[in-house]
Amino acid sequence: MAKKKNLTANDLEDVSIWEDQTQITQSVRNRVNLNEIPIRVKCLNEKQKQLKNAIEEEEIIISIGPAGTGKTYVSLKTALHILKTQPQYRRIVLIKSLQVIKGEETGFLPGTLREKMEPYMHSFTGNIDKILGDRVTCGKLMDAGVISVEPIAFIRGNTLDNSIIIIDETQNIDMHTFKTIVTRIGKNSKMVFLGDIEQVDRKMIKESCLERVHKAFKDYDFVATIEFVNDECVRNEIIPKVLEVLKTIE
Repeated sequence: MAKKKNLTANDLEDVSIWEDQTQITQSVRNRVNLNEIPIRVKCLNEKQKQLKNAIEEEEIIISIGPAGTGKTYVSLKTALHILKTQPQYRRIVLIKSLQVIKGEETGFLPGTLREKMEPYMHSFTGNIDKILGDRVTCGKLMDAGVISVEPIAFIRGNTLDNSIIIIDETQNIDMHTFKTIVTRIGKNSKMVFLGDIEQVDRKMIKESCLERVHKAFKDYDFVATIEFVNDECVRNEIIPKVLEVLKTIE
């Protein structure tokens, strides 16, 4: 397979995207007026630009890196942009491993599937609220089916067509589950796998698939792989400093 070309510094730019107002499907327009939602996508560094470009151009994307580097945020903004400008993509599907941090089990959660999933999906919905500028529009998009939240177990046997599927916390997924998810990709769809190999919550860390699949695909041009490092943290500059110290006591 062909090797991928690296993005040069000359390719880096700040991007403000105001989506075309004409390419939303009529069914979506009738339920939620996405055309009235401006989405400005500003890449803060070269790696974020690589991730944005990969999501726009490729079908399967695997991105790893420390917390605070903007992987989820950039992925969601880019997905919303694609949904608005390319009518073959009709929905965003959000998937997250429900593996909880050891000792922090929440027990039985009452309510509908959406209500049960909400505590686990806030990394998605909270970011969407920031992108859209309020706490109401995300709920409307979910009610309209434009954004859907799916547990891994529910996608078995399904084909995900015309969708942008974002899988967060992939470090908590084993190889069997990764195969289950990636083989659900259908026509006119994209899959974005995100995670931090340093924050595995599984009892058996070696069961995590993320580092292995990232290494396996990094030299092939039909899957995009992007790796962030500590210095590319945009959440708070103290985070990489803390992480470096913590490495000395592990």
